[in-house]
Amino acid sequence: MPGAIDRDRISELLEPVVTGKGFDVEELTVVASGEENVITLMVDRDGGAGLDELATLSRSLSEVLDGDSDDDGGSGHEAVAALPTYTLEVTSPGIDRPLTAPRHWRRAAGRKVVIDLATEPAARVSGRIGPLNDDETTLTLVTKSGKGLSTQEVPLETVRVAHVQVDFSDPGAAELQMCGLDAEQIEARRKGNK
Repeated sequence: MPGAIDRDRISELLEPVVTGKGFDVEELTVVASGEENVITLMVDRDGGAGLDELATLSRSLSEVLDGDSDDDGGSGHEAVAALPTYTLEVTSPGIDRPLTAPRHWRRAAGRKVVIDLATEPAARVSGRIGPLNDDETTLTLVTKSGKGLSTQEVPLETVRVAHVQVDFSDPGAAELQMCGLDAEQIEARRKGNK
């Protein structure tokens, strides 16, 4: 059995580095597995992150965990001394992650979504994720029907559960514009970058 790693202490060390690099910590787990601890850190940011950026972040985090770096993200904490054996996995959210915070909705703009509403009676709506209102309490859902494109306002407080769907279609530019994407974001999506 490996030496125990204190999840709260790991969070104190890693979170300032993650936020200092412009990411949000979405989830942190520490699991004892065989002879080592597996530290899994799910991160995300507006605009997403490529594999190179995640690898760079992972190296910075490993340096902090190994005590080889002064980069503690400005937290004032010293690195862990004699950390038990560990494996660090830095990941980004998959499509199966529920959309729960306004930043999740913002980052998924233009993606297909199915939303179960906690209304009476319960309802299910689907469409493409559009912009949030200014106070981030209401989502614009862009829907497509035989009549063309339309929008529906969905108060986030009524969302019981929502998941991004695998999208095999190629939405038109007008549909993505209604979702709040600009010309550059639409072009990147067309090239498969998002």
